[in-house]
Amino acid sequence: MPKLLWVSPLSVHDTTNASATQWRNMLLSLKAREVDIVGLSALNFLQESGTSMFTDLDEKLKGNENSFNLNDNNINFIYMRTKSRHLGDMTSQEQRNFYAKFCAIINAFRPDVVMGCGTDMLSMVCFDEAKRRGLPTVYTLLDGTPRRFTFPNIDVVVTDSSATANLYATMQKINCVVTGSFLPVVGTKPQEGEAVERTRITMINPSLDKGLTIFARLAQMNPAAAQVFKFTVYETYQGQFAEQIAQAHELGSSEPAFSAEALNSIEVLPPTTPSRDVLAQTKLLVAPSLSFEGINPIAREAVASGIPVLATNQIGLAESIGEAGVLVEIPAYCLNDHQVVPRTEDMTNFIKGLTMALSEDYSERCQKVSRRFDVNLSANRLAVILKPLFDQRAGNNPQLLRNGSLV
Repeated sequence: MPKLLWVSPLSVHDTTNASATQWRNMLLSLKAREVDIVGLSALNFLQESGTSMFTDLDEKLKGNENSFNLNDNNINFIYMRTKSRHLGDMTSQEQRNFYAKFCAIINAFRPDVVMGCGTDMLSMVCFDEAKRRGLPTVYTLLDGTPRRFTFPNIDVVVTDSSATANLYATMQKINCVVTGSFLPVVGTKPQEGEAVERTRITMINPSLDKGLTIFARLAQMNPAAAQVFKFTVYETYQGQFAEQIAQAHELGSSEPAFSAEALNSIEVLPPTTPSRDVLAQTKLLVAPSLSFEGINPIAREAVASGIPVLATNQIGLAESIGEAGVLVEIPAYCLNDHQVVPRTEDMTNFIKGLTMALSEDYSERCQKVSRRFDVNLSANRLAVILKPLFDQRAGNNPQLLRNGSLV
């Protein structure tokens, strides 16, 4: 049975970290394919609330040992105790304990592959130790990394999207292998017998980087095909829409672009509104992002709910919606300054795309695209990617049992 050691000082069980959800699903999928796995992690989370999966964390931290075990679907995760819940606050001694445990696991478990993530020095030292002992290494690239980080001592970089792979190939000459997303997508559809009228053209997360200026201009122009629908923004925090739209201005002007009267035509839903209700009443999702997009969970959820998407022609958005929507080219000046509102004459393709998305039946196309969101497809790709590394049987290397270089 092939053996894999997962290593990252960030918690795999962080409920506030979408990447952690993908890491865990990756490992669970490999376990289901008969890979023996041990995970080494620490109690570092994006937010304090991310500890919610640890129902007895306070009890576990009472012991004198510097680590404790967590069994998750027959995967043994070894968690190093830390005083803080933030990676940047790990003490020197806590990092030494983590590294020493990593070396001890290699000696006892004898993994064939070391897989993980992290651009911090502790993660880099662990990957360096793995390579020093002749173990193949795999890096999971689900978030951006600092430009200085060039994946030293990494044999294979896997990522969830072609957009991310293309970005790193272009900017840093790093070749990534695409697995697809490990985030399960659950569509929101009316229950049997439930009559729901789709009356909204919706933008979720109304921020300038996500293309709020384009959405607001669409609402202001109110094309004929959209006049029976409400232009709606769904905030991710209270007051987001007012805060962001106040910064919007016309090209060549510093004055606010929209009057209060123009903005009154846009319905604002606070973050306390149930997301299921928002999608259930949405006819069209507008995702006019002006910044880089990898896999877009919101667009994927809309498609799985039978809702077409009008989006800008970002590679990640195209990857997320496929043929279940319309892609429109972004005016260059909007890309250069996300606060600039597109001129009305540059909205022609957005109006055409909106009219097309509202007038055509996208239900079959949404069903076809959503079938590609199956996590099992991503899991199969990951298994194929890792097989040549497992076949090296590096865990049998007689040079594996050497002392850690820093302990």
